[in-house]
Amino acid sequence: MFKEILKLLLFFFLRLIPKDKNLLVFGDRAGKRFADNSRYLFLYMSKNYKEIKCIWITREKKIFEYLNNKKLNCVYSNSLKGFYYTLRAKYHLFNFVEEDINKFTTYFSDSILLWHGVLPKKLSIPKKHHNKSFINKNLTKYIIYPNKFMAINILDHFIDKKYDLFISGLPRNISLNSEKFNPDDYRTDDEIEFVREITKNNNKILGYFPTWREDGIELFRDIKSLKELDQLNEVLKINGFFILIKKHMNSEKKDAHRFYNTKIEKIYDYMKSLSNFKFVNYEFDLNSVLNTCDILISDYSGVIFDYLLLDRPIIIYAPDYNDYSKKGFNLDPTKEDFCYTAKNFNELLELISIFSKDENDFVTKHSKNRKKIKNKVFLETNIDKLTKLVTD
Repeated sequence: MFKEILKLLLFFFLRLIPKDKNLLVFGDRAGKRFADNSRYLFLYMSKNYKEIKCIWITREKKIFEYLNNKKLNCVYSNSLKGFYYTLRAKYHLFNFVEEDINKFTTYFSDSILLWHGVLPKKLSIPKKHHNKSFINKNLTKYIIYPNKFMAINILDHFIDKKYDLFISGLPRNISLNSEKFNPDDYRTDDEIEFVREITKNNNKILGYFPTWREDGIELFRDIKSLKELDQLNEVLKINGFFILIKKHMNSEKKDAHRFYNTKIEKIYDYMKSLSNFKFVNYEFDLNSVLNTCDILISDYSGVIFDYLLLDRPIIIYAPDYNDYSKKGFNLDPTKEDFCYTAKNFNELLELISIFSKDENDFVTKHSKNRKKIKNKVFLETNIDKLTKLVTD
C-alpha cells in the first residue's frame, strides 16, 4: 500500500515538470545496444526532422562515442543530462522494457513501446488481469504493431493493460526498402564494412536466425554430434554458398540474460572452425544484414515476417515443432504454405541442395503466398503515421 501511495506522489510531482514537445528520447536493450526499431526511428528522425531534438540514451561508452562522433545526440543514462532529458521528453521510445531508457522516469512518462518484431508465437497471458492503473490512465502509452489480430496477444501479455495499440509499419524495416532508402544510411560503420566483406564475391548467403529457447540452445537443436555440421559445410563449399549465423541476444554472454546457457558456446566455437560459416556480431542489428541473404532459415522468429518484405524464399527449420506448438501461435508459419519446412537437419540439407540445382524455381515457388501473408501481417508498412504521432 505504501509503495502505491509513493508511486502516486512521484507521479503527481513529475507531471509538474514541463515537457518539451520537440524533445524525444530513445533507447534499446537496457542501454546496452544501438539497434532494432528505436535505432532506425532515431536515425530517420534525426535526419528528416531537424526541428526535433532526438536523444539516444545509453550505458555503453562505445555507443556514446560513436554517435557523438557522428554528430548525433547521445547521453549516458546515469548522467545529469540523461536524467534531465528523460524528465523533459515528450515521448520515450524503446523496444523491450522501460529500462531500455530509464526504468524510473520512463515508467512515469508518455511512452511508445516499439516492440521487436511481429511474433508468430503466443506470449503467456497472466492468470489475473488488472485494469489500467490510475497512473497509466493518465499517461499516453502506445505499443506499435502492423496489425490488430496478432497484436491482441501482446497487449494482453501486460498484466496492467497499460498500452494502447497504434497500427504502424516497423521502423527497422525501412532499410529493407532499397528503392526508397539507402540501407547504408541506417547501418553503423562496422555493419557497412561487414556487409561489403560478405557480399564482395557474390556468394549465395543463407541467413540462419532462429528464435531463442528457454533452455538457451536455439542453434541446430536436433543434431546428435557437432560433426554433422561438417556435412552442411561441405554442401555450402561445393556450391559456393555460406551460412550467416546470428545468436539470439539472450544467448550472447555479454547480454547477461538470466537464462544464458554456456553450452551454446560449444556449438558456436565448433561452427567457427568451419570454412563456410560466418557470424554476425552482438552489436550488429539483424536487419542491417537481412537484405544480403538469398534465403532465410528460421523457425518461430519474427524475422520471417520482416523477410517477407524482400519476397525471397524462407525455410522453417523446426525440429522441435511438436513441443513448441503446444504454446500456440498467433500465426503458425508451417500452416500457411508461404515457406519451405524442414523437420530435421537432413531435410534442411536436402532443401539447400534443391536450391543449388534450380534457384529460380526455388525462389518463385511460394512467391504468391509470401505476398498474401505479407499483406495480411503488414496492414501498414510505412512509418508516416508514427512520425506524425510523435511530432504533432
